[in-house]
Amino acid sequence: MNSTIRKIFFLLFLLAAAVFAVEAAHANARQANITDVIVTNSEEDVIVYLSLEDCFTPEMEKAVFAGITTTFIFTIELYLHRGVWFDKKISSVEIRHSMKYDNIKRTLFVSYSHRGARGEPEQFTDFTKAQRAMTDLNGVPVAELADLDRSRRYYVRIRAKLDKVPLPMDIRNTMLFSSLWYFETDWVRQDFVY
Repeated sequence: MNSTIRKIFFLLFLLAAAVFAVEAAHANARQANITDVIVTNSEEDVIVYLSLEDCFTPEMEKAVFAGITTTFIFTIELYLHRGVWFDKKISSVEIRHSMKYDNIKRTLFVSYSHRGARGEPEQFTDFTKAQRAMTDLNGVPVAELADLDRSRRYYVRIRAKLDKVPLPMDIRNTMLFSSLWYFETDWVRQDFVY
C-alpha cells in the first residue's frame, strides 16, 4: 500500500511539474500585438495601414512547411465617437491573409481576401518576406468617406487572430500543451478626426 501511494504522489509531482513548465513557457512567450496603425483616406475611402508583430512561432513555421495553410484574420471596426451616448458603428471589415507552402515548387503562396477573389497569390521563396506579407495591411479600405461627417471624431478598433484549423494528428500531438500555436491580440484603438 505504501508503495502505491508513493507512485501516485510521484505521478502527481510529474504532472504538476509539466503543468508548471508549460505555464512558465507561456508566461515568457512573446505576445502578438498590432503596431504602426495609420488611419488616413483616399479620395473615396477611409484606409488603414498596420503591422502585426511577434505572431510567428517556431511551431507555426513547422506547420507551414508541413503544408498546413495558416490564416490570419484581421477585424477592423470603424466607430463614430458620440461622447454621452453609445458610439455608432459605421463599418466592420474582416480581412484574411493566408499562407500555403508548395513543397514541390519550394514556394510560399500568400493570398489576401481584400484584393478580391481574382487576385493571384503572391509567391515567395524567402520565409521572412512571406511573413511580412502576412503581417502587414497596406491601405485597406474600411469605409466610404460619404458615410462620415466632417469635423466629427471617429476611431477604428483592430484585432488580429490566427484562424483555428483542424491539425493532422501528428502535429496536434506535438502541440498538445502549446498555447503558442494560437494567438488573438487585444483590441487596438486609433482615434482620428475627419
